[in-house]
Amino acid sequence: MKKRLFSTVLAMVLAVTPFANASQGNARSEFANKFSIMKRLAASCRSSSERTSIAAINALRDVFFRNYDTLGFVSTSGNEFSDSFQGLCDKMNSDVDKVHNGINNLENSLKVSDPYDMSDKYLNEILRFLLISEITLILNDQHFFATRDKIVGDIEHSRQFVLSAMYLPPEGAGNKDILVLDRLENLVDLAGYVYNEQVQWLMNCSFAIQNLDITSYTIAGDSVFKGFTTNKPPRLYVPGTEEEYILSGGSR
Repeated sequence: MKKRLFSTVLAMVLAVTPFANASQGNARSEFANKFSIMKRLAASCRSSSERTSIAAINALRDVFFRNYDTLGFVSTSGNEFSDSFQGLCDKMNSDVDKVHNGINNLENSLKVSDPYDMSDKYLNEILRFLLISEITLILNDQHFFATRDKIVGDIEHSRQFVLSAMYLPPEGAGNKDILVLDRLENLVDLAGYVYNEQVQWLMNCSFAIQNLDITSYTIAGDSVFKGFTTNKPPRLYVPGTEEEYILSGGSR
């Protein structure tokens, strides 16, 4: 029932807001369309109906954490990730990418909003609250540790089996199975290192957002965050893919 109400509120807002075609405008005009959607949802957050208010804030959260050009009905929340190493990478990257999208959307919202419009100020306050809350949820999430411990346990179990007298390696396999397990274990160690970098990045984000005065902000260059870079966060890529992990995060 709650999901139905959430979809209804979001559909009503999207239905009355014309979409900008990416080929017919620049990024600012495209975001202005998203800004209009978020303002309508923020207004619904003040509804006297608790159910409508909750549905509106959930819909606003769903729209807010997307890229400005992806306003379809694909939810950004509630994603399920496997307990494999690939699933661990996907979850880590999804968390920081979501926050990075939110930071960009908050910046754009501040740039297009009217500092004297109370509804604009109200929207930006909600967006800041959503960002800080999301970061807090991610930092308190134990998914990384639970998944890492399971993978490490599976690796150790497999290693013991390979070394046991019961194991009959394929012809010509030699020590390849042990080598594969060693490499996977090294990848898990790398994931832990990248995760620590992501945690630090998220904490820096939270501090910068909490100290951002959205009522009298100053745009410094392309960013409203003074003293804090909004470059892409540290991400983890599985070796052999098109992407490679770079220690500093940022550009690839």
